[in-house]
Amino acid sequence: MDKTNTDLDDLRREIDEIDESIHDLLMRRTDVAQKIGGIKGAGPTLRPAREAEVLRRLVARHTGPFPKTQLVGIWREIMAAHLRLQGPFTVAVFAPDENPGYWGLARDQFGSHTPMMYCQSPGQVMREVAEDRAAVGVLPFPEEEEEEPWWPHLLGPGKDNPQVIARLPFTGERDRRGAGLHALAVAKLTPEETGDDRSLLAFETEDEISRARLHSDLAAADLPARFMAIYRGGRQRTVWQHLIEVDGLVLASDKRVGRFRELLGDAAGQVLSLGAYATPLTAEDLGPDAGGGDGT
Repeated sequence: MDKTNTDLDDLRREIDEIDESIHDLLMRRTDVAQKIGGIKGAGPTLRPAREAEVLRRLVARHTGPFPKTQLVGIWREIMAAHLRLQGPFTVAVFAPDENPGYWGLARDQFGSHTPMMYCQSPGQVMREVAEDRAAVGVLPFPEEEEEEPWWPHLLGPGKDNPQVIARLPFTGERDRRGAGLHALAVAKLTPEETGDDRSLLAFETEDEISRARLHSDLAAADLPARFMAIYRGGRQRTVWQHLIEVDGLVLASDKRVGRFRELLGDAAGQVLSLGAYATPLTAEDLGPDAGGGDGT
């Protein structure tokens, strides 16, 4: 037999052995995940912060030419499968006319085989989550000049209101599906800290206040913010609603939020936390993709 063929056969046998080792570890991981699910109780328990911590750790320790974007994709599928083993888990996706853009982002984040439902409007997504027909909703990232933004719907009273839990794609601009799109995921969960987070706060003012004044008051409260959107809302369109993004995990109970409200004075209405998300991986985190052999 030709020596080249012999060498190839040996290498393929080595790959087979490695595949079986990976498979053994995957089955072992599944056993451990099911034990964790048993400790937590009935139903799937989504932990976006924990998932982000796992992915960051793996990306940071990764070496070699295997692309980090695909590494993240593999682990997202594993985590999604383990979540579904704990019980029914459905995602509601804003997909007007079954547009595949946000659908692709949702698939990448929550798994290729996770049940998903098309929703024709952001309001429908919110209802599916609020009424527990879906565990998670995927919605367009807020923009400045929207006639009817969805995010004011998170301002309503009630401890079970959906909260922002993730920004999609977690792999930033390098995402291959839903190119150019960004989205937020909402669920009935309390945000948890990962060490690198961004929070969304919303507040109301009775009068229109200049952005310069708002920036000044937020900075004085130690809450330097990026403005995302302003909307004239309320039943009579008489209240100005502001959506901002701040660094770190900042909840409505944070003392800095109270300080900001004091600085606004009589103009201030409610200030609410709309959730938080782990800061997505950057192009620098992921590095250049590198190809290899055919792996067979």
